Amino acid sequence: MLEKIRNKIAVSLLDKKSFDTTSPELASFYQGLYSMFSLPGQPVYTEITAAKAIKEGYKMAVPIYRGIRAMIQAASGIPWVVLDVNGEQIPNHPFTIAWAHPNPEFSGQDNMEYIIAHMILVGASYVRPIYDTKQPREFWIEMPDRIQPIPSSDRNKWLDGWQYTDELGVKHRVAKETFIQFKQIDPGNFYTGMGAMLPAGRVIDTYNEALDTQKVSMQNRGMPSGHLFPEEPMNPEQFDKFKRKFEDNYLDKSNRRMPWLYPNKMNWIESSMTPVELDYNNSLWTNIRQIASAIGIDPWWLGDREHSTYNNVQEARRSLYEDNALPMLDDIKATLNLKVAPLYGDNITIAYDVSNIAALRDDFGKKTEQATRLWAMGVPFQQINSNLELGFDEFPGWGRSYLPFSVAPVMESGLPEIVDEPETTGAKSLHMDMTEEQKVAEWKRIDSRRIGWWGVLEKRFEPLYTKLGNAIAKNPKDLDAVIKQEMPEWEKTLTAITLTLVEDFGKQMEGRMKAAHVPLEYKFDPFSAAIRAWVSAHAAESVVTILGTQREAMHDLIVQGIGNNLTNTQIAKSIRQFYEVNARTMAMRIARTETAVAAGYGSSQAGKQSGANKRRWLSSRDDRVRTDHQHMDGETVGIDEQYSNGMSYVGDPTGGPENIINCRCVEQFFKE
Repeated sequence: MLEKIRNKIAVSLLDKKSFDTTSPELASFYQGLYSMFSLPGQPVYTEITAAKAIKEGYKMAVPIYRGIRAMIQAASGIPWVVLDVNGEQIPNHPFTIAWAHPNPEFSGQDNMEYIIAHMILVGASYVRPIYDTKQPREFWIEMPDRIQPIPSSDRNKWLDGWQYTDELGVKHRVAKETFIQFKQIDPGNFYTGMGAMLPAGRVIDTYNEALDTQKVSMQNRGMPSGHLFPEEPMNPEQFDKFKRKFEDNYLDKSNRRMPWLYPNKMNWIESSMTPVELDYNNSLWTNIRQIASAIGIDPWWLGDREHSTYNNVQEARRSLYEDNALPMLDDIKATLNLKVAPLYGDNITIAYDVSNIAALRDDFGKKTEQATRLWAMGVPFQQINSNLELGFDEFPGWGRSYLPFSVAPVMESGLPEIVDEPETTGAKSLHMDMTEEQKVAEWKRIDSRRIGWWGVLEKRFEPLYTKLGNAIAKNPKDLDAVIKQEMPEWEKTLTAITLTLVEDFGKQMEGRMKAAHVPLEYKFDPFSAAIRAWVSAHAAESVVTILGTQREAMHDLIVQGIGNNLTNTQIAKSIRQFYEVNARTMAMRIARTETAVAAGYGSSQAGKQSGANKRRWLSSRDDRVRTDHQHMDGETVGIDEQYSNGMSYVGDPTGGPENIINCRCVEQFFKE
């Protein structure tokens, strides 16, 4: 059926007047050329009509209907949005409103269903915009059979317009702005598209014929073909009478189960069965898989579970979007941005929004797991966000990579293992009334972990000091340039260290509060916007302070060398010796300070995220505690209030060096 239609259409397209009939070879060449390309000014027809594709494909073949409906249902309900030059969504944009409510009769989803169905069936879909000045205010779907593109002789114009056939069959020539064409490419024709029905035509014919054959077999009591003849000869009149009586009695549906009675003795010879009759089911599923292949959809959606690669429904749904629906929408989006977006004058981009698709949203948990692993490997968050399409907004420092300090082995770092502690000194100690023994246990738990981090951080900072000294020694005359050159590596390292410490101590606090049976259900988020901003700002400020101190020290050392009439080589040697002697000490000092600041901030943020509304200062339980901090022991304030010394948390840099250097106090959090 479809094969005959294709042949007839191909013949009808030939303009026989354009061929030289005296040269069959030349005429054959031009006929082949005309079938691939189009002549200027002549309408270009598709090789299969939409009416035929819909009737013999969509309406007759169950796999075609089911496959296209799956595509339509997946893609048509996805909302469309308009983005500005910065990628931000423009609410209530005129296109968004018009596309969602295209005309008084159809909804936006109705239009999308027609567009998708026509593109799959015949390869092209047409939308007629109704303009308000230069901008479309309505969009109407047109049947593809009524529209044929008319190529222009001027390739810069591409189209002269369209030939439109109205309801009465009258053909009109209209401007190219009259319609917007969406199409799937036909490699042999630049002007019309090619849908799935063209390559699948023979398979669909076979499928439909197989069903017709099965229907005939069922109408014939399920009996195979054969020959029925009498043992005694019958004259033509007797034969015709017997034939009519047989048809009246036994071929009617109501008589299917009636016994057969013959006036004479009859013989039956069964004829051989056709391949379809011999293996109907296998042939049927083979056709279904071929149809699914033509549509580009997995056989799972057509009911073939045996030959599908999917293990569950969720996987199949996600693949339907990723492999079928979204590529189709990408094709439509490209046309909208080419033909429609410029009509609105602004530098906009038309896009679709998949954020509310459950089949894709359920995969977000796996993406975050991948993101966590990549982050621990030192991959910048900007790259993670882009590759995994997480949808996060840019924040300061997201283009930097972070060193995975938290993966340092316990034996190397000296960090104590996390274990459950006895109720008397551990989990049950997080309440307002605590014994001194419980306070000591709580303080030691946090302090021992801070001390464990000192060694880890010292090993990270000492090489930076050594490298800085070598760089200054090589170019002592341009001290400021050297400091500026080394600053990015310091900031990168300190950012990674700070974020790791915040995450570690925050999770420690989370675990303590849950173990203490605090009636809170939460999970500490070390990557919240507030924490990321604080980490970035703190790292930048600390690096300026650290390297500023080094600049002053080196400036004094260089000035002193010049005053002592030292040569450049001797000054460089003195710089190297300075760092050889002091690098480890300076690294330890910075390690202790940064640990105190980040640990205090991480614990404070974990407490706030938990929903606690009170916190308490717990001073060091040894003889090295500051007198001022000793007086503050047990001071309790609201979660967002400052302590009496003006600090917002233990280790708060706003307290100045006199309050944070070598401070080993801790905080506790409660909910009343």
